Amino acid sequence: MGLQFILGKESADKKQAIYERISGIMTEEPDAEVFVLVPEHAKFEAEMSILEKLWQFEAFREQDMMGSMNLQTFSFSRLAWYLLKKSPIFQQQQLSEAGLSMLVRKILMEKEQELILFRREANKEGFIKQLTDLFLELRSGRIEEEDLQGILANQAESGNEADFQLKLTELKELYHAFNEALLDKYLEKEVILEALAGVIETLDMQNTYVFIDGFYRFTARELQIVTTLLRSAKQVTITLALDKAYVDEPPAMHQLFYTAGSTYHTLYHLARSLRVQIMKDHWVAKDTDGYKDALLTLENYWIASSDATSNKVQGSFELTAAQKEDIRIWGCETKQAEVFHVANEIKKLVAEDGYRYKDILILARTVEEYETIVKPIFDKDGMDVFYDKADAMKHHPFMDFIDALFRIRRHHWRYPDIMRLLRTELLTPANPDNPQELEETAAAVLHFREQVDVIENVLLAYGYEGNSWLSKDDWYFATFRDENGNSNQSPEDRRMQDTSNEVRNYLRDLLLPFFQKMAKAKTGREAARNLYNFLIAAKVDKQMLFWRDEALAQGDLIQARQQEQIWKVFLNLLDEYVEILGDSPFQAAAFHEILLTGFQNATFSLVPPSIDQVVFSSIEGARFEPAKVVFLMGMTQDHLPAQKENKSLLTEEDRERLSGSLNNNEEKYLHPTTAESMAAEPYVAYQAFLSGTEKLIFSYPMSADDSKKSPKISPYVSRVANALQIPVEIKHQDIADAEDMTAFLGSKQQNISQLVHLLRHQRATNEPVPTLWKYILAYISKDPQAKRIMQRVFASLWHKNVPSKLTAPVAEQLYGKDLYLSVSQLERYFEDPYSHFLQYGLKLKERAKYELSAAGTGEFFHEALEQIVNQLKSRLIDTADLSEETVKQIADAVLQNIYGNDKYKILSTSNRMAFIRDQLGETIQKMAWVLNQHSRRTALKNIRTEAVFGQLGGEQMLDGLDMPLNNGGTLHIRGKIDRIDLVNAGEENYLTILDYKSSAHSFNFADAYYGLAMQMITYLDVALLNADKLLAGKTLPAGAFYLHVKNPFIKQNSFMTLEDYQKTIIADYKLKGLLLNDTAVLDLIDPAVESGQASEIFTFKKLKAGNLGKNDDLITLDDFNHLIAKNRANMVEAGEKILSGDLKLDPIKERPYTPTVSGPYRAISQFDNTLPENRYRKYIKLTKEDVLSKIKQERDENNQESNEEGEEQ
Repeated sequence: MGLQFILGKESADKKQAIYERISGIMTEEPDAEVFVLVPEHAKFEAEMSILEKLWQFEAFREQDMMGSMNLQTFSFSRLAWYLLKKSPIFQQQQLSEAGLSMLVRKILMEKEQELILFRREANKEGFIKQLTDLFLELRSGRIEEEDLQGILANQAESGNEADFQLKLTELKELYHAFNEALLDKYLEKEVILEALAGVIETLDMQNTYVFIDGFYRFTARELQIVTTLLRSAKQVTITLALDKAYVDEPPAMHQLFYTAGSTYHTLYHLARSLRVQIMKDHWVAKDTDGYKDALLTLENYWIASSDATSNKVQGSFELTAAQKEDIRIWGCETKQAEVFHVANEIKKLVAEDGYRYKDILILARTVEEYETIVKPIFDKDGMDVFYDKADAMKHHPFMDFIDALFRIRRHHWRYPDIMRLLRTELLTPANPDNPQELEETAAAVLHFREQVDVIENVLLAYGYEGNSWLSKDDWYFATFRDENGNSNQSPEDRRMQDTSNEVRNYLRDLLLPFFQKMAKAKTGREAARNLYNFLIAAKVDKQMLFWRDEALAQGDLIQARQQEQIWKVFLNLLDEYVEILGDSPFQAAAFHEILLTGFQNATFSLVPPSIDQVVFSSIEGARFEPAKVVFLMGMTQDHLPAQKENKSLLTEEDRERLSGSLNNNEEKYLHPTTAESMAAEPYVAYQAFLSGTEKLIFSYPMSADDSKKSPKISPYVSRVANALQIPVEIKHQDIADAEDMTAFLGSKQQNISQLVHLLRHQRATNEPVPTLWKYILAYISKDPQAKRIMQRVFASLWHKNVPSKLTAPVAEQLYGKDLYLSVSQLERYFEDPYSHFLQYGLKLKERAKYELSAAGTGEFFHEALEQIVNQLKSRLIDTADLSEETVKQIADAVLQNIYGNDKYKILSTSNRMAFIRDQLGETIQKMAWVLNQHSRRTALKNIRTEAVFGQLGGEQMLDGLDMPLNNGGTLHIRGKIDRIDLVNAGEENYLTILDYKSSAHSFNFADAYYGLAMQMITYLDVALLNADKLLAGKTLPAGAFYLHVKNPFIKQNSFMTLEDYQKTIIADYKLKGLLLNDTAVLDLIDPAVESGQASEIFTFKKLKAGNLGKNDDLITLDDFNHLIAKNRANMVEAGEKILSGDLKLDPIKERPYTPTVSGPYRAISQFDNTLPENRYRKYIKLTKEDVLSKIKQERDENNQESNEEGEEQ
C-alpha cells in the first residue's frame, strides 16, 4: 500500500514520469499488473498514446508491435466492467437515463396523494429530469436517506424555514422509494461504481500498480473507489497540476489551484487516516514536454496573476518579437470570418510549416456553437475534422416520426403533424421485402416523395383536416375557379386528386387501426406491444435497413451504424417502459413524452478520430496529450469565464444548508455549487491555454448575428494581451477591407472567390487590384478548368439586375393582339411594370392555401351588401320607411344564405374561424343599418348593383371601354361596379357610383394622375357611357364615392341619447370621393342640408351665405371630364407599353405593397435598393390644383399639336 503524487505545473511532462515508472515495472516485475485510470472521454486516446510512448523506450524498441496483457487503460466505468463482468450484478437490467426517468415517473404516480409540494409538478415539462438528476447526484455524492433524515432533524431543532423542511421531507420520501426500486433489481452507473468499490476490497491487488491521470477533482463515488484502491493496490500514483503541495490546508476558493489543491489535500489526509504510506512527492520541474518559451511565460504569468498579490507582478512578462509569433490574438469581424481565418491558418501550417492535421486542436466553449459554420468551410477546403461530441439522436427522422404519430392522434389529423410524418419517409408503401434491391427501392421512395408533394398541395388548397381524413367520400381537387366561383377540373387536377386520395387511403388504413388499438390499451405493456407491431407492419424497420444499406453502398459507415443504433435505443426504451410501467394504467400523453425524452437525451456512439485529423473539441473536454497548435475560438466575455447557472431542484441556499449539515464529511458531498464552478474557471482557462505546446491562437467575433449587443473580448484573454503585450490583430470578413491580403490566400477555388471580392471593390471604387493578386489571377488563368470557373463566376460582376425587354412580337404572342384588362391590372402596371408582367403575363401564382385572405373578406362584404341593397330596394317599392327590425331580418337572411355557400365553408372550420364569421356578420348587420339610414337621408336611388361591364353576358351586361391601339388591336377594359345611383333633376339626371372598401379610402388626385388609382374614374366613365342601358337618358356625373365597410368602436365618456349615438355612427360612414361642385345638384341629393350645416352623409358643408365651403372632394363638371380623359389616356399608354414589351423593374417607394419589392415576386425580381440599377421611381406629390392644372396644360398641348398637324395636311 502506497500513495505517490506526481506534481508539476500544467507544462511539466508528468506523463513522461508515468511512462518511465510503467516501463520500469514491466521490465523489473513482468508479472505485476498495471492499471491506468483516465477520464471516460480520453480513454481511447490514452490507450494509444501510452503504448506508442512505451514503444520508444529502449526495453521495447526492438519489438515488432507494442502490447501487453498486464497493462490496461481504464475509465472508472470500464474498470467496473473489467472487474465485475462475471459477477451476478451484471445479470440485472441496466437502466438508461430514460429508464431512470420512467422509474421516477412511476414513483411520483404512486406517491401523488402523499405529496404536497411536488403533487402537481409531475406533469410539468422537465421536472422528472430534474428530479432524476438530483437523485443521481445524491447517489454519486454517497448521500443516503439517513443523511437527509439527520439534516431534517437538525433543521427542526433550529426552527429553520418550513418550506425547506417540507421540500426536504418529500425529497427524502421520493429518494427512499427510488433507492428501494433500484435495490437488487436494476443497475445504474452509481450502483455499478458502488459494487466496484466493494469488489476491489475482496481482490488480491498486492501485485497491482494503479496510475490515475487527467483528473483534478473526483465525485464522492469516485473518491470511494480511489480509497479502496489505496487500501488494496501495491501502489497508487496520482498526477496533479499544482504549484505546490497543499498538506496543511487547501487553497482558498479564489486561488488558481483551488480545485486540484483541494483534491491533493483530501487524498493526502485520506491516505494518512488509512495508514497508507505516502511517498515523497515526485516534482517534475525541468521537463517541459516541448513547450515553447512563449507558452511557459504565459503559464508563469497566469499562475502569478491569479494569486491575490498579482498586482505586484504586472509588467515582467513581456514577450520578444519572435515569441509573439507563438501567441496571437485575433479580433474577427464575424463568426464566419473567424472560422475562415482559422481554416486558412491551418492550411498554411500544414502546407508551409510541416505540421500534420493531428498536431492541431480547435477548442471552443461548446462544439455545437461553431459546428454549423465550421463544417461547410472546412469541408469545402477538404480538411478532415473530428468533432469531439456525440451526435444527438433527437435530430434523426425516427424521433420526428414517433412524435408526429402521437400528435396526429392527439390533435385529430392536423396538417402539420401529417406532413411531418410523411416527410420523414419512414412510412412508405415502396418498401420491398427484399432489401437488397437498393435501386428499385430508391426509385419507389422517390416516386412516393413526389406523391407526398402532391398531397401537400391538395391539403394546403382545400384544408382537409380532422374528420375529412376519416370520411368515406373521396377528396375533390381543382386548381382554378371561374368568375362565379365554380371549379373547372383539368386532367392534371384529376391526376392530383387521384394521387392525394391514394396517399390518404394508404395512410388512413395504416394509422386508423393502430389508433383504435391504442385507444383500447389498458396497460403500458399493451400499448408498447401495439406500437411495436404497428412499426413492423408499416415496415419502418425495413426502411431503416434500406437507409443503412444505402449508406454502406456510399461508403458512409458512420451513417450506416446510426440507423442500427437508433432502432436498438428505441427497442431498449420500449423494454424499459414495459419493465417499469408495463403493468401501470396506460396514459397516452405520458407514453409519448417518455419516448421523446428517451431520444432527447440519447446520443450516437462516438467513432474515435482517424490517424490524421484536426480535432475540434470543447474547452472542458479532457485531452490526454497536448497538441502542438491550439486555436481557442469564441473567446468572448460570455464564454471565458462561462456564466454558470444552477438548473437543479436545489437552490444555492438549499445546497449550502445540505453541505453544512453533512458536517464536512469528506466522503459525502454534492456537485460543486455555482460559486465553486465559477472559481474553477481560471483553472479551466489555464488547462486550455496549455493544451498546445508550440502555438496558441485566441480568436473572438466582434459582432453577433443574433444579438444587438456586440460581443466583447474575454477578460482573461484581455489580461494576457495586456501583460504579455500581444496586439489584437483585426481579421476582416472581406479581403477588400484588409490591410494584409495574404491572410486570404488559399486554394485555387478560394483565390477565385477572393478575386471576385477584389474586382467588385475595384469597380465600386476604381482602386486597382493589388499586384500580388494580379499575378495570382494570371497564374490561375493557366489552368483550363479554373479558367472556365473564373469566366462563369466573373460574369456575375457585370450582371445587372434588370429584366430584359420583350420584343413586340413576343409580347403580342404572350398577351394577344387585343388586350383584355381589368382596372386593377392597369393599376398594377403603373405601380411596377415587372410585377404586372409576372402576375398577368406569365400568370405566376403562389400555391393555393385554404385561408380567409383579405380578398376573400372583401368578396364576402361585396356579396352580402349587393344582396342587402337589392332586398332594401325591392322592399322600398312597398314601404317608404323600413323599420330597423326589418332591416336586421333582411341582413340575417342574407348572411345565412352566404354562410351556406361553398366558398365560405372555411368560416365553419374552427372556433377561431367561427369568431371571425361572427365579426364579419356584425359588420354586415351594421352596414345594413347604415345603408338604410343613407337611403332615408338622400334622394339618390339605386339603379344597379354589382354592374359587370366589358365581358360577354346577357342584356344586363354594360358595355366596357374599348380603345384602339397602335398595333391595330383594341384595349378592352372590364370590371364590376358595386353600385350605381341616380337622382332626377328635371330634364337631366345625375349619376353617382359607389365602391365598397374594407379599408379607409379617399380620392387621391396625384394617384389618379399617375395611373395608380384608376378605379373610381373608370367606373364613372363606364356608367355615363351606359346611361341609355341604365334607363337614365341624358346623364351627368354627380359624384364617385368610397364606402368604408367596418364596424366602428365609438369612444364616448359621457351619456348619449339614441339620436346622438346614431348621428355619431352615421358621421363615421360619410361617403368620401368626388362630388360635383354645384349647389343645386347637391340640394337635390341631400335636401336636409341647410345653410351653415354640414351634410351627414357627404363631405360638403354649406356656408351661411348658401355657397359651398372649400373642400378637395368638390370638382366642377369640366374637372370630371378632364379626369375621365386623362384616365383614358393613361389606359392607352399602359396598353401600348405592355404590347411593346416594356416590363422594367420600376416600383414606387410610396406604395404600401408591391409584389416585386415586398411580396411573393421578390424572390424572382431580386430587387435591391442598394444597387444603382434598382432605384425606386420618383413620385412627386401633387395637390388637386397641381393635377387639374397639369391635365389642362397637357390637353392644350395635344390640341395645339392636332391643329398643327391639320394645317400641315
